[in-house]
Amino acid sequence: MQTKERPGDEVANVELVSTDQVTGAASPLQRAFLGVSLGIWVVIVGTVMMRVGGSAAGLMLQFLLDQKFRLDSALVGVIGVAFYISELVGAPYFGTRVDHDGWKPYLVAGPILGILFSILTGATVLLPLFLVVPALFLVRLLGGLGTAVNAPSSLAFLSAASGQDPKVRARAVGYFELAVVGGAALGALVGGFLWDGLAVWGFGILAVLYAATAGLLLLVPKSLPGTERRVGEHPNPWGVLRLPALYRFAPAWIAVNGILGVWLNNFPNQLGKSDSHFPEQLLVGGYSAGTAGYILGAIAGLLGLGIILWSQVLHRFKQSNVMLISLGGALIVCAFMFLLNHQVRGQGLMVLLPLIALVGVGLLIMSGFTPAALSILIEIAERNATDRGTVMGAYSVLLGLGQFLGGALGGIFAQWLGVDGLVILTACFALVAGGSVVYWRQHEAQV
Repeated sequence: MQTKERPGDEVANVELVSTDQVTGAASPLQRAFLGVSLGIWVVIVGTVMMRVGGSAAGLMLQFLLDQKFRLDSALVGVIGVAFYISELVGAPYFGTRVDHDGWKPYLVAGPILGILFSILTGATVLLPLFLVVPALFLVRLLGGLGTAVNAPSSLAFLSAASGQDPKVRARAVGYFELAVVGGAALGALVGGFLWDGLAVWGFGILAVLYAATAGLLLLVPKSLPGTERRVGEHPNPWGVLRLPALYRFAPAWIAVNGILGVWLNNFPNQLGKSDSHFPEQLLVGGYSAGTAGYILGAIAGLLGLGIILWSQVLHRFKQSNVMLISLGGALIVCAFMFLLNHQVRGQGLMVLLPLIALVGVGLLIMSGFTPAALSILIEIAERNATDRGTVMGAYSVLLGLGQFLGGALGGIFAQWLGVDGLVILTACFALVAGGSVVYWRQHEAQV
């Protein structure tokens, strides 16, 4: 059996091989797993743990704001998106630091900041009410800083370890996005259980989770043979955004992350509303934190399943085609989520099941966008090998900007129209992203 040795294989003690180089009786899933190095797995599992903590904290925060402090939907959205402000500002800077210092210290720094974020979030219940909003805003900034440190370093390592072979790269970005979405799904379940069982004390459990994550990421090697580190001048961290391939692609990536921001930062709050002004909407008010966790977890789980499926075939398609198909899935989700939201309360599951199934189909289709988009960023990073961290910092910049806009506008639309407002805003973001991808297709060959 012939294999392609790549930088870092000897560090990880596992060879990176393409799926068509693995023979024998192994199943397709086993063959895919054999193509991923141990080092990549450590980073991906660490990403899962980081996202579990972030998702659980986000859900618990929304119930904290509603049940403990009785804040309105617009203010909930503003506090929620504070997370993305520091991610947006910090990711470019820490991306350049990764290029100079290596990924290891920043991988570990992310969960350490998560420990502080969890403890301080729980401690806000000790403050007088007039200090709660500014304190939570600042604490959410701290949480975003943890992601701003961790995400560029994780992606810089994945780029260095898997960026040369298109098939290996497709699997690596698929697994990373699966870690992000799967972590969000598991985090929603964990957050629901923690809030129902421990309320504010659940934030202490999240601090323990972040501590375990820091310990795991200490196993990641400091460098890989054959990779280069930038020395000398410290580049403008925002300069990478001037790359033509990035700014042509940016509007679509911002818009799609806006969709994620709409739902992650506002949907659990709408489900758990204790004083709903929209009794005619099935998905507004009356749900416990645990139920909200199940619903959000099921949505994220379907997205994760879709990413697994897409990652196996992504290298066979033009990236722009995958993104356009995925945006069609987003519009399917909007149509059937709107119909589901206007069903009469108290109907049996058999009446609702066809609509739920169609929403699920839309989510599976929609899930192809993020791995296709991330594969584009890794291609750009490999063409700028000494600036991997800086380029991958753009991932967090565009993600942070999109989720900031989606979360903030989602709070306003939810205050105005409940879950219907979230659906309408999602459709608007999908249409904007579609127009941007059509423009991107004209320049796709220049990546």
